[in-house]
Amino acid sequence: MARVPTVQIKSWFAAACALIAVNAALAVMPGRAWADDYPSRPITIVLGFAPGSMIDFVGRAVANDLSTSLGQPVLIETRQGGGGVMASTYVAKQPADGYTLLMSAVGPAVLRPLMDKTVSFDIDRDYVPIILLGEAPNVLVANPKLGIKSVKDLVAYANAHGGKLSIGHSGPGTLGQLATLLFAAEAGLDVASVSYRGTGPMMIDVLGGAIDAGFPAYNPATKEGMLLAVTSEKRVDFLPDVPTMTESGFDLVGGTWEGIFGPANLPPDIAAKIHNAIEAFLQKPETRKRFSDTGFQAMGGPPFKLREKIMQDRAKWAKIIQDAKIGTDDK
Repeated sequence: MARVPTVQIKSWFAAACALIAVNAALAVMPGRAWADDYPSRPITIVLGFAPGSMIDFVGRAVANDLSTSLGQPVLIETRQGGGGVMASTYVAKQPADGYTLLMSAVGPAVLRPLMDKTVSFDIDRDYVPIILLGEAPNVLVANPKLGIKSVKDLVAYANAHGGKLSIGHSGPGTLGQLATLLFAAEAGLDVASVSYRGTGPMMIDVLGGAIDAGFPAYNPATKEGMLLAVTSEKRVDFLPDVPTMTESGFDLVGGTWEGIFGPANLPPDIAAKIHNAIEAFLQKPETRKRFSDTGFQAMGGPPFKLREKIMQDRAKWAKIIQDAKIGTDDK
């Protein structure tokens, strides 16, 4: 058998080691080369709720600014269904290249999985948090024609009609549904919890009298109804005359936050590029004022703030949902 020269073996071994080192470097830094050219085509932000909702308003504002700052069209795609679950399930299966993003909220990200164990996506496993956009309180709003001016009046109205009341919300597993069910339990009412695909369709029915009241995340359209209470910890500046649910005698505090996510394994440099562009937009005084005027508190901050918000709300609501035996099939 011919003997392979020692020098040849050493040369082959060195080349192999060099190749392994290059591959290892590429494996741990996949995003840098991609981020240099990102974006090179349009980006899509997927929403799970109908036009007319706060998430739709904020999403379009973010998309418009990103189109300018990133130099590519940023499109909004609405995939309604399941209180945001359809959109979340869809984006989780898309390539992790930064061209399909999810704008989600506390409902599909936290509450729905706690209320429905059949949900197929996992916000921790299937997504990368990019930025916490902000938060709006939910509001209890009634049909103005009913002559109701307070939560106490709403309870009295229901009791005068056999304890029955119909309240709309933006879909199963949303904070609106949870607030409706907790309010019904505390007030001892027989509430029909009516699911919609967004605030717009729900407010049409509230104002038209098809349902008695609604529990949406606040947006300007809700001001057409009779605002009875907000779910914030204290009164909000843009609705100084509207009491909190706590002031109204009900232990119900919470808000609907919204955030941007990418599919799992999104290269860090691409995630950072998107984050930095949105963060700059959120910190502009004109952005914060525009959002504040419509009832939305802009937040921003590093990505871990979004992950932190998810963990805090999961810890807060898990026991409440379990103790109240609440599921998405509750009516």
